[in-house]
Amino acid sequence: MIASGVLALLAMPSLASAQRFRFERTIQVSEPVKLDVATVRGKIEVRAGAPGRVVVEGEATVRVGFNVPANAVELARQVAAAPPIEQSGNEIRLRIPLDDATERAVTIAFRVQVPPGTEVDTTSESGETTIEGIAGAVSVRTQSSAITVRRLAGTAQVSTGSGAVVVDDVRGDLAVTTSSSSFRGTGLGGALRLRTQSGDVQAAFTGSGDVEVLTGSSAIQLSGLRGALTARTESGRVTIQGAPGGDWSVTTGSSAIDFTLEPERGLALDAASRGGEVVLEGMQVDGSITKRAVDGNFRGGGPRVRLDTRSGTIRVRSRH
Repeated sequence: MIASGVLALLAMPSLASAQRFRFERTIQVSEPVKLDVATVRGKIEVRAGAPGRVVVEGEATVRVGFNVPANAVELARQVAAAPPIEQSGNEIRLRIPLDDATERAVTIAFRVQVPPGTEVDTTSESGETTIEGIAGAVSVRTQSSAITVRRLAGTAQVSTGSGAVVVDDVRGDLAVTTSSSSFRGTGLGGALRLRTQSGDVQAAFTGSGDVEVLTGSSAIQLSGLRGALTARTESGRVTIQGAPGGDWSVTTGSSAIDFTLEPERGLALDAASRGGEVVLEGMQVDGSITKRAVDGNFRGGGPRVRLDTRSGTIRVRSRH
């Protein structure tokens, strides 16, 4: 149940300064907790807080536009006075009001503190979303807004149409789907499965999870790889650094591939460029070597590394 509530409304003398109404509620819970948040335009921020309680802070902001109701200020005030918070057992749901007038009148933003082990599910059409410090499973979906997730101990699923995705320090497996958004990931401890049409991909790994990156026309830059790899792009340059812990397959349409192998690791190399060349730096391969293709073993063999491009140069080097 909602154990305590504090409501703060900003009462200003002029209409221009009275367009934002704040609210806060504290909800006592027993764990595990599930948080489900859905907005249309408002920002969503979820961070780890104290065990045993959920703190919901928010703002109801009056919208500006030709179709905004004349009583928009009053509607925003009503939303702040009775925030759209629902509780069913240990599940907390935050929603925007369903009536058309209020939706046209008000943008609602949520800032939520939850117990660290909470399972979090958020959805927004155009509101920026930030999730931080959560140990439970996380799912984030937007249509056209940026997504940032940091310090997650569990798995995460991220989906957006055109908002940039930034991920830092995620220990569990990560799945990302975008239409035209860039991806920046650091400190990735688990597996990565990523799909995008035109956003550049940069990811740095600390774990040994398998990686699958499929793009339409994006550059791919991956470092610290220790597991298996599948990477494919039609026209983006691919830069890979790591030590194969499983088979690797890298395919591009018309771009270069730059591969740096970590020391003391062998592999079976199959590299071919139909319109460019294959260049080896600091490594001796036993097998077939031509200008456009190399097929052989390095340091006695190991996981199979297949690099293929139609017209770009393939450069393979070994760190000493």
